[in-house]
Amino acid sequence: MFRYLAEDIAFLLIKNKIVDIEKRDIYVYGLEAILLNLLNILTALTISILSNTMLHFGMFMLIFIPLRLFIGGYHAKTSESCYVITTAIYILTVLAVKFLPDLYCNIPAIITLIIFIIPIIALAPAENTNNPLSASQRKRNRIISLILTAIDSLIFIMLALNSYRIATSIMIFIAVNSVLMVLGFIKTRRLR
Repeated sequence: MFRYLAEDIAFLLIKNKIVDIEKRDIYVYGLEAILLNLLNILTALTISILSNTMLHFGMFMLIFIPLRLFIGGYHAKTSESCYVITTAIYILTVLAVKFLPDLYCNIPAIITLIIFIIPIIALAPAENTNNPLSASQRKRNRIISLILTAIDSLIFIMLALNSYRIATSIMIFIAVNSVLMVLGFIKTRRLR
């Protein structure tokens, strides 16, 4: 679905002489990524509006997405499966926040946070055959992922110490990123 729509848009851009036909594949790939990410964000926003979890959506945008971009990890084979997986993960995180809102407010929560940031510190960025990185990209992504993890962890600790339930969303998104990164790392190792 995403690929076909991206191809149609690229065709229109080429037909109207907005882009060169030689760069068609690049435009199709970029348009497919834009459409997928836009639909993922709109779906998460809709779910949050319906479930009254807008702060969770804010943490999705501020914590999950930036960290996911730089730590790498599991990538689905098709845009459609990526959309389904992302939507399912988002629904599960919303349910966790709804049914376990005080997940952040105890000592085991901080221990859990530490457990989930250790793989990020050790492995980030996890490469994937669907998203290979050059040596310079790998170095840059590693530095950025470590900085983001440190900032996200500090925000979690400050909010948790002040009894803000939004800390649960932060911890959940760090955990999900960590798990996806480890899964991607394992998948890549198996393919090699």
